[in-house]
Amino acid sequence: MKSSVASDPGEGMLAAHTALHELCQGCRDPVALFTIPQGVLLDVNPSFRELSGVPDPLPPDLAIPSLGAPALRRALRSWDGTEPRLIRRLVLGGREGQGRLLPVPAALPPQAFLQFTPQREGPPLDKGTLKGLLEDRLQQIGNLERLRALGETAAVIVHEIRVPLSSVRLGVDSVRSSRALDASLRGRLDIALEQLDRVDRLLGSIRDFARPRRPSPRPMDLRTTFSAALAAVEASLQGPRTTVAIEVRPEPLCIVADPEFIAEAVQNLIVNAVEAQPRGGAISLSAAPSRLRPGWVEIRVADRGAGIPPQLLDRVFQPFFTTKRTGTGLGLAIVKNLVELHGGFISLESRQGRGTNVTIELPAGGAGA
Repeated sequence: MKSSVASDPGEGMLAAHTALHELCQGCRDPVALFTIPQGVLLDVNPSFRELSGVPDPLPPDLAIPSLGAPALRRALRSWDGTEPRLIRRLVLGGREGQGRLLPVPAALPPQAFLQFTPQREGPPLDKGTLKGLLEDRLQQIGNLERLRALGETAAVIVHEIRVPLSSVRLGVDSVRSSRALDASLRGRLDIALEQLDRVDRLLGSIRDFARPRRPSPRPMDLRTTFSAALAAVEASLQGPRTTVAIEVRPEPLCIVADPEFIAEAVQNLIVNAVEAQPRGGAISLSAAPSRLRPGWVEIRVADRGAGIPPQLLDRVFQPFFTTKRTGTGLGLAIVKNLVELHGGFISLESRQGRGTNVTIELPAGGAGA
């Protein structure tokens, strides 16, 4: 029996086109989407249309080099479309500013964004200041595209391993149940069955991580979701004394998102926090308006465990990376995926001996806002 991943290329292309259009229209700075290397304009937001005077609707053959910006034409001639390019001085529509050329990952045909930031009072903006929500969104698109490809491969691999694994387990179980079995061998077969179950759980984790998932956003109260997440991991809070303090400001704090997905993400973070404090300790779970992005909400899970070594911080969200002896290395990767499916972001701060703080940022308007 062969396994296949159900997919509709037309539906995928439509979803990708819609996502890029929403991304373009949602930017405050003037933004244009164009093809590489021809430079044909595919989409512009109202700010770009007002600045450059391009007609509405866009002519099918209007190219971005024709907008009368010599610095942009020069940059496009020498740009291979693989890495972001900063244009430090760009005059567009009679206004001076800076521009960024940002490639769109996995787009067919190859596409890129031009983001123009008009000069304001004060010194010119540097590269770090210009990097904002648009570039973060494009990085998410690349992450989700890689995850989609991984999911297609993982589905086949998991199926091909699980079929013979089931046969092996049935055989071992049959031998263990035999009356003719030497009693001294029963313990070894028990260990073999435990290891087979462990492999099966790992395959299940890989399947769950890589399978396509689509959130169903609806109004939700974060405190209610927190309570559901705590109830689901109640068994993990047994043993050494562990306390979880919940703080939600203002209460109730409501957003539009998938409650099950958000609860799953919080559950994973709480379990990680518990495992980081094997002797027990305090865990903080909080939600409040974001301090970095107006109109967003941030969820924070903090522990006072041993912390993560600085040299490992860049790898904590990578699939299959773990510092635990029995971990799969998928917990934080799953959380990151669930957050990015909502158009949100996740970050982690940790100091050895002081604990770890994980922050989830979600747009208050819901998935993809």
